[in-house]
Amino acid sequence: MAHPQFQAAHLVLIALVVARGALAVDQSDLDFIPELTERQQFSPDFFIFKFQNADTTTPFGSLRTMFVNNNPALATLPGEGAAQNLVTLGPCGINQPHNHPRATEISHVTEGKLLFGFAEENGGRSFIGGNVTKGQTVIIPQGLIHFAQNLDCKEAQFIATFPNRDPGTQTTASTFFNLPLSTIRGTTGLSDEQIKKIQASVAANRNPSVDRECAKRCGLKY
Repeated sequence: MAHPQFQAAHLVLIALVVARGALAVDQSDLDFIPELTERQQFSPDFFIFKFQNADTTTPFGSLRTMFVNNNPALATLPGEGAAQNLVTLGPCGINQPHNHPRATEISHVTEGKLLFGFAEENGGRSFIGGNVTKGQTVIIPQGLIHFAQNLDCKEAQFIATFPNRDPGTQTTASTFFNLPLSTIRGTTGLSDEQIKKIQASVAANRNPSVDRECAKRCGLKY
């Protein structure tokens, strides 16, 4: 946990930035914040994040992050800081199963209805979840594999908040099928030919992706 004096210094820094518009931050004064570079300039725009640029966009949705790598002002926050994702899922779109190794996720649905779910650790329940509608919030414990899926025929959106400026993201399918072939073969019992076919399918199926049976029901042509 950060020393109380450091926490106080963080709060003073933020107040000065907002009041004065910009502030030169000397790395020697903030050597406990490794993400900052010497004489980093912070304008008010760092503190009013607009989610203008999507990190990932497919025909089925978009992922827009505010992590410390694209907003270094998050490094000035006390403790582990904070981060957010703005996720838009088109009809039948899915934010594929993944986990955040360094943070719990608190997601608030701002539009539509989504199926959220996660799996507990070994020995726990294999699936916990349900439909979450506009105005509702769901909590995903740190490190657990989870997903958000839009099974409706109209767009849905949610904003995910993390108590860590760098929560990390590990997408389950693409991570697993990038392991050595012998590891996948020993885990699944599949042949090399079957594994390579799945690897190609996973690689081509960028996130967010789509449930084609849902799309068929909605009359969508993908």
